[in-house]
Amino acid sequence: MVIKYIDNVMFKKMMIGAATNLENNKNLVDSLNVFPVPDGDTGTNMNLTVQAAIKEINNVTENNINGIADAAAKGSLMGARGNSGVILSQLYRGFAKGITDPYQLSPRIVAEALKSAADTAYKAVMKPTEGTILTVARETAEKALEICDKSEDMVLFLEAVIKEAKNSLDRTPDLLPVLKQAEVVDAGGKGLLCLLEGAVAALKGVEIKREQSADDIVETEQEVSAFGSEDEIVFAYCTEFMIKNAKKTHEQFLPIILDKGDSIVCVGDDDIIKVHIHTNNPGLVLSKAVTFGEIINVKIDNMKEQFRNRKKSTNEQAKPVANQKKKDYGFVSIGFGDGIQKVFNDLRVDEFISGGQTMNPSTEDIIEAVNKINAENIIILPNNTNIILAAQQAKELSEKNLHVIPTKTIPQGISAMLAFNEELSIEENIADMTAAISNVKTGQVTYAVRDTSMNGLEIKKDDIIALMDKDIVNHGASIEEQSLELVKKMVDEDNFLITIFYGEMVEEKDAKALKARVEEIANQCDIEIVYGGQPLYYYIISVE
Repeated sequence: MVIKYIDNVMFKKMMIGAATNLENNKNLVDSLNVFPVPDGDTGTNMNLTVQAAIKEINNVTENNINGIADAAAKGSLMGARGNSGVILSQLYRGFAKGITDPYQLSPRIVAEALKSAADTAYKAVMKPTEGTILTVARETAEKALEICDKSEDMVLFLEAVIKEAKNSLDRTPDLLPVLKQAEVVDAGGKGLLCLLEGAVAALKGVEIKREQSADDIVETEQEVSAFGSEDEIVFAYCTEFMIKNAKKTHEQFLPIILDKGDSIVCVGDDDIIKVHIHTNNPGLVLSKAVTFGEIINVKIDNMKEQFRNRKKSTNEQAKPVANQKKKDYGFVSIGFGDGIQKVFNDLRVDEFISGGQTMNPSTEDIIEAVNKINAENIIILPNNTNIILAAQQAKELSEKNLHVIPTKTIPQGISAMLAFNEELSIEENIADMTAAISNVKTGQVTYAVRDTSMNGLEIKKDDIIALMDKDIVNHGASIEEQSLELVKKMVDEDNFLITIFYGEMVEEKDAKALKARVEEIANQCDIEIVYGGQPLYYYIISVE
């Protein structure tokens, strides 16, 4: 049967199909990170952005096509994480603006909406880079406009559009040399293709089932934060456990608990079954589980109690702000690690958002932090290239006077804070803090998650790799040796201070040993070691 138009019911199914397909492929998209570092997060960021859109769609009251598209735009805008998520939110926004019929979509309307989506996304980026998701979106829209008036079958039309999206994605390495060097296509473009393929699968009546993994199990506090009121919590007890020496498979256990609650994750590996469920009767679920094997690692949280405590804490935090005199300046900084947080708090940062590698905060997270500060001017330090767009989007959405210093690393954020002067105007401080960014060099030491060739280096999985301002400069087997080699490349005769932040995977004695060796090769510099507590990166090194 020929499908000439898409109505509101089908449009919603297509949006959900798109989201499910991306969620199932998020790890694949993550793996396309150009650098072989353990913080590839494009797929994760796009997925979380899209899930925020779907949540808003499910709450929509105006159930026509415009209402659904507007809900997706609103949800993705607030839930946008990372540069890829922000660009995706702009694609949703532009698509919604381009829809001219609230009741049915023709090939022409879809093509014009895709063009509007690409135009909106391009305008949101100050310096658009070709060979990215932007290129794939633009070339896909151009193809749609080229063929829309010749198409009467929506399925055939969209299949041709997707074919062009695939071709565009395959061409991204020719436009962006760093992709060709890493032998990958653009991760954001791949994520967009997953969305398009999921949408068309839904249009063709193909049900895309959500694939589960242990990664679907998140901290209960994070789950509780998704509820707007206590009444929304239908099943109160977040219950997690593992079944050891399981006599049967997780596929056999899942049907037994399927009607016992919601938010169910049931995955298995060999003779282990891992379970997560929201239920009102955790004892009943556990009694079923014990017939399958030995129960270990049981964790039960009362989400209603957690919600009440969270609300109480939020209210208590808000009260002093209302009574305080508004100060001239407030600060929001973003990063990972207890030690890093302490450094920023000591530098008078009001709100520290835990985020960065692997988990970029959303636009909404940044706005929530901003709203806790009672200040005339609030300065945001993203401290990560992938968070700058979300911070700028928060600035556009907030009614407060927000200012974003484009810090790309933790050392840049610290240097910016050190350049702040209470006596100066906001304009002078912005200028000084921005200028301070260029006075610091950043080095990072981590490990490779895959084999790759880059900058003439043949890197193997699990190699220790050293990055200087985002370029991989050396690699090998020893954390200390690669860290030392990195410092040699970073330091010159004009430098006077080296700060070494050691992460959660490094012992203090090892950091002290590295400091001693650095002192030998950079005796003109003062050397400091600071516990950063950052994950994934053994060392973050600042040279000034």
